[in-house]
Amino acid sequence: MPIIDSKTGQIKRDYTVEELIEKAKEMRAYNMVAITAAGSGHTGGTLSIMDITAALYLKEINHDPANPDWEERDRVFWSVGHKAPALYVALGETGYFSVDEVVKLRKLWSGFEGHPNRFKLPGLELSCGSLGQGLGVAVGCALNARLEKKDYRTFCILGDGELNEGSIWESAMSAAHYKLDNLIAIVDRNNLQIDGPTEEVMQLESLLSKWQSFGWYTIEIDGHDMIEILKSFEKSKILKGKPTVIIAHTVKGKGVSYTEDVVGYHGVCPKDGRKGAESLEKALQDIKAKNFDEEKVDTLLQEASTYQEEVNRKIDKAMPKFSRDYWWNKAETMKVKMLPTRSGFGDAIEKLGESKSVVAFGADITNSICMNQFYENHPERKERFFQMGIAEQNMTSVASGFAKEGKIPFIGSYGVFITGRNWDQIRTTVCYNNYNVKIADAHAGISVGADGATHQALEDISNLYYLPNMHITVPADSIETEKATHAIASIIGPAVVRYAREATPIITTQDTPYQFGIANIIRYRGEKDNFISAFETKLSSNYISEKEDLTLIACGPMVAEAMRAAYILKEEYNINTRILNIHTVKPIDKKAIIKAVEETNMIITCEEHQVGGFGNIVAGVVTQNKKYSTPLLLDMVGVEDRFGESGAPWELTKVFGLTGEHIAERAKELYEKKNSEIN
Repeated sequence: MPIIDSKTGQIKRDYTVEELIEKAKEMRAYNMVAITAAGSGHTGGTLSIMDITAALYLKEINHDPANPDWEERDRVFWSVGHKAPALYVALGETGYFSVDEVVKLRKLWSGFEGHPNRFKLPGLELSCGSLGQGLGVAVGCALNARLEKKDYRTFCILGDGELNEGSIWESAMSAAHYKLDNLIAIVDRNNLQIDGPTEEVMQLESLLSKWQSFGWYTIEIDGHDMIEILKSFEKSKILKGKPTVIIAHTVKGKGVSYTEDVVGYHGVCPKDGRKGAESLEKALQDIKAKNFDEEKVDTLLQEASTYQEEVNRKIDKAMPKFSRDYWWNKAETMKVKMLPTRSGFGDAIEKLGESKSVVAFGADITNSICMNQFYENHPERKERFFQMGIAEQNMTSVASGFAKEGKIPFIGSYGVFITGRNWDQIRTTVCYNNYNVKIADAHAGISVGADGATHQALEDISNLYYLPNMHITVPADSIETEKATHAIASIIGPAVVRYAREATPIITTQDTPYQFGIANIIRYRGEKDNFISAFETKLSSNYISEKEDLTLIACGPMVAEAMRAAYILKEEYNINTRILNIHTVKPIDKKAIIKAVEETNMIITCEEHQVGGFGNIVAGVVTQNKKYSTPLLLDMVGVEDRFGESGAPWELTKVFGLTGEHIAERAKELYEKKNSEIN
């Protein structure tokens, strides 16, 4: 049924096949403008799913944009959340909001997040992004329709790489078991995922036979043939007694010559920006959407730019203010280089790969987390690299088998997936058995930025710390990440290295002391041309108190922010700060923490994590020390009990109050409280 008025039952708008084809072109054009304006996004999959999306939202489903919560509407669950731009364009075209708004894609507070957030936009049925979960939700919704004797249908959009996840097949079994003929799954079978062709990453065929063996009706179509798409929807209505899956054969990047069937365009915007061979201009020429001239594009891009300027003003206004601007590389002095911490992991895994006892695993984001450096320049190591696809639970269990036989397996993925989705495997199989599995907790914290909350690991330190036998290192920069990775490889037992995606200030050198399990103490020594030169670092075991006013205890990228806070506190208020770099969170350096408490009586923990994850670990060290008797002021800086947001990483650092400025402001307040109580 076309779009209707839920109050009267009257048709609001119907489309012919020819009109749908033109609408799909227009939607592709909006999609490319939005991704270009964002500077990031998933080009390939949004283009492959667009014809189906146009048919589904403009022609097939029963819905009313003026009444998004209408009880009788058909439900569409996007399990494959990274194709969100296609969903946003469809909702805009149908009238849930102005379609021009989609150019605010991935911008802070816009609602058009990197992965859908159902609380931010009308028409979204599911907040999603962690693959493999949407079909189960759709099963529950379809069962509810039967329970309440409702006539609405439930659709679920899946990616083919997503079918690596075992949870999909659990949901498929349950749907068949309950004979849910009101459920239609749609597989975007474009044959490519991040690490390459699906059949190379993890073999799926015979896909048709798999779904049939799970008890589903199967329909195969050309996912770019509008007539076939509409016929498949019609056929699904008359198939009874089983759920239906439509396997839509598509071309990833469809409609844009330089993106079609190209692996590299899974998750990037046009490489040439506005003009060039692989540009927005070329994409729009290929798409040939009507009424999408240069003036319209200029207007849309200007709207995105104007919105971003307003975001910048709001962020700057909310930042703590001091006598001058202390932000990274703003002044002529205190210059610092930036490099993603993941590069340090890559350098380490390449070196560690020299040992034949080391094996490595991929989870379809191999290059992104720098696991590819294990074999990239050493093709003979490929036999020791195992691509497991998007299946973190299985990867963890398989790695455990290698560990049992004496190998040192390294597994890895985005932190939120590699430490969360498979937590029970880590707990029971890895830690309980004390297997020597090493975990690359990559892209942790808010470093994935615009991908949004589903991809931002803000709970992983807590999740891992309380597992017996686990070792945890949270290095501060790329150099320390390399050292930390070598360190966990040399110890026996489960271990994790937590590192980021975004460029992070380089605040250590190869000569900076590093010892696993021993904190570093950092002191600000005065303003210099280079940031690193302004600080002195010693092992905590070699440090003698300088009677500092307070202690900042930090881990990971917050070490650099704590250093900048110490710089601000000294220059603005003549407050002297001891900084503890707790690069090894487990086993934690208890002696250094207790000594800091006894000698400064005031500590602030700093974490790029849910506040208290790291902070409560430190607090626990303090309270469990039976000899401790000194009065103490304690504060914690971290993410305040909330999920992440879609925005640039440095924007989020400011918005979540994780900057050196915020730490300095909190420290000044606590310092004044301490002095007022003394006086």
